[in-house]
Amino acid sequence: MSKTRPNVSTFLSGSNRALQTQRELADAKEQIAQLEKEIETERQEIQSILSEHKVSQATVPIAQILHRPYQSRREKEPQAFEALIQSIKLYGFRGAIWVQRLANGQLRLIAGETRLDAAIEVGLTEITVDIVETDDITAVKLSRMENSRRRNLNALDDTEEILYLLTLVLDQPRDKVISLLYRFKNATEGKSSLDPEIRDKIESVFQEVAPELGVMTYVTSRLPLLNLPSDILEAYNMGMLQYTKAVELGRIEDKILRQELLSETIEQGLSLAELKARIRPTKSPRTVADRIEKIREQINSINQKSVSKLSKQQRQQLKKTIEELEILLQEKRKELDWDNRLTDN
Repeated sequence: MSKTRPNVSTFLSGSNRALQTQRELADAKEQIAQLEKEIETERQEIQSILSEHKVSQATVPIAQILHRPYQSRREKEPQAFEALIQSIKLYGFRGAIWVQRLANGQLRLIAGETRLDAAIEVGLTEITVDIVETDDITAVKLSRMENSRRRNLNALDDTEEILYLLTLVLDQPRDKVISLLYRFKNATEGKSSLDPEIRDKIESVFQEVAPELGVMTYVTSRLPLLNLPSDILEAYNMGMLQYTKAVELGRIEDKILRQELLSETIEQGLSLAELKARIRPTKSPRTVADRIEKIREQINSINQKSVSKLSKQQRQQLKKTIEELEILLQEKRKELDWDNRLTDN
């Protein structure tokens, strides 16, 4: 009985699949080689940074790694984080995690939080880490060096990290440090006095870890981020607002106006100058009723094509903001109707 010979199309299809597989394998090998090169470069940079500290490597259970005592990396860029997860799934975990060995033997994260979170997301239970023998103050400084090198922190995370470092250097609680920073500003402006020793310590911290920022800029532009209203803070953490716009919006006490401008800023991509112009009172301000109608028109005119370009998290945030705004508008309309009835009577 003779065997059936494959037809030409079947043969070519099989050959194409084989060639495609070979190309994919070659691409994978090239990517692995590139990753290995990047890892080696990274390790050399780490050794340079940590040259004055005792460093050892060990594979440890992820569950034993403590996070930093201050909150950071609140929201991750979704696409980059997903790409990192897929990379770990395909090629295994490759990268550096720095941890500090505490006096009680526990390990606390210094740098590599996003990579650690990705490893957890993939389902890894153990990971190789670089264990640094150092004190708390130096650990925070090392964290800042690594995050600055990678440009990992947004302005709010950066603010929190500097503030935590100051609590260690000044040996004072968070609220006290914030108070001292405002006193520093007032003393610089000649409005009050400040212990010279405290002043020198504050200045030395900024000279070492944030020379490009400076104490005065930190106090006037960064500390306000710590008091942002929840709606502005949530939008900022999701990457929908620059910190300068978040600060401007956070200064608006009228919640309806604030949420109106938040929606406009996200939807229309307002510049900082445009946002300030809308916040600034005009010579002929709108009545509350006119404002309500204008807000309704703006909500109804939101361009769905523009919305579709937002990430899933951003669309959810925009939807939530609009729903909250609708509730506020309904409440304000009821107040106006009630006031009108009282006036008529």
